[in-house]
Amino acid sequence: MSWGFGTFGTLTMINSVTTLYLFFLVSVVGIAPALAGLLIFVSKIFDVVTDPLMGWISDRTRTRWGRRRPYLFGSSFLCGTAMVLLFNLPDFESSFWQAAYVEFVLLFFALALTTFNVPYLAMPADMTDDYTERSTIMSYRALFMVFGTFTGGAIAGLIVGKMGGDEAAYGLVGWFLAAVAFVTMMICVIGTRKARFIAAIKIVKVPFKEQVRFFLINKPFLVLGGIKVAQFLQLAVGGSSILFFFVQVLGKGEAALLPFGLFYMGASIMSIPFWLKLIRRFGKREVFMAGLVLQAFAFMSWALASPVEHDWIFYLRAAALGGTISGIVICGQSMILDVVEYDRRISGIHREGVASAAFSFLEKTMYAAGPALLGILLSYYGFDNSLSRDVAQSDSALFAITLGMAWIPGICSLIMFVGLIFYDLSEQKIENTPDAGIQS
Repeated sequence: MSWGFGTFGTLTMINSVTTLYLFFLVSVVGIAPALAGLLIFVSKIFDVVTDPLMGWISDRTRTRWGRRRPYLFGSSFLCGTAMVLLFNLPDFESSFWQAAYVEFVLLFFALALTTFNVPYLAMPADMTDDYTERSTIMSYRALFMVFGTFTGGAIAGLIVGKMGGDEAAYGLVGWFLAAVAFVTMMICVIGTRKARFIAAIKIVKVPFKEQVRFFLINKPFLVLGGIKVAQFLQLAVGGSSILFFFVQVLGKGEAALLPFGLFYMGASIMSIPFWLKLIRRFGKREVFMAGLVLQAFAFMSWALASPVEHDWIFYLRAAALGGTISGIVICGQSMILDVVEYDRRISGIHREGVASAAFSFLEKTMYAAGPALLGILLSYYGFDNSLSRDVAQSDSALFAITLGMAWIPGICSLIMFVGLIFYDLSEQKIENTPDAGIQS
């Protein structure tokens, strides 16, 4: 459970940026949609270098705290600072320097999150070798993902709405998010002090080409990576569209994030025991596929939403998304641990950090691509950020927002379903794979 608190912190950071930041830059700061999306995307190019490097470093660290926890401790301070900087932007007369500063704080945010998230995601591989226990551990991640999503989206949106929705309101939210991220990350650091970890391993040099070959022959690793690309893009585009959809399409404003978050969170939490029972009975892959079908319908149902529909339909749509996401997260995250274990067996190399960095890189890249894609769609379909929020946007602009909220996420669910057809890693296959035993 203490390990799960780290997800509370990281998802609070990620979802606040996903849900609020593009809207903040476009509608409050006044940056053009395409440029704002591009700034968010470019900052993630940095992760091409930092994610695998952080994984490599944490794999080779030797301390009495283990290989991962020292980085979690130090980066918690960086993460809190990053949230304050993101939402408290100074005034610039030059639009160039304004964009440059935004890019700088986004790069700092990316570095801070990498320093925490990559070692953090590698910890469960050290904590357990049990195939079933991985699902249990990831159920706590699913639980705290809900809290992080709720805090970074619904609570932050509520504060912004109550405070007037101006720059000062977003600045206050930045301090609030910084406090949440710091406290939850420190709970993770302190609470995992007795968790099992690998204190030191014998370092055996394996040629880079050989290491790459081990990844390329790990078919489940490659297939799951492709599935995760679709999943992270889905969450990023959908998350970036929510506030635009609630404000411009439904006319509800930031306040709608609270009831949406409550029903989403409630359904997610209540469904976790149900999904765990299904996974134990039918298997991760099969439950994952069933959840994706339900999720596709849940996302696409938002295309039918309108300002005049009853509130209970709005709540039902939110609950449908929340109820499906828990099972998908538990299955997907547990499968990551499975493919990392399978990689260790076929390669004999302890490189949990590097493998986790690969998925972390995909996550953050797609979370950057999502706002960039939405920004391009908004610009292409004529979204006018000079209009007051009380003035209706054009039908084409509203169509672009609906694409991001309903159709693109729904199609991503179906793409993931197809990808799982080619995923064949099971508990038996892992157990029947000889351990190469290089121990590095």
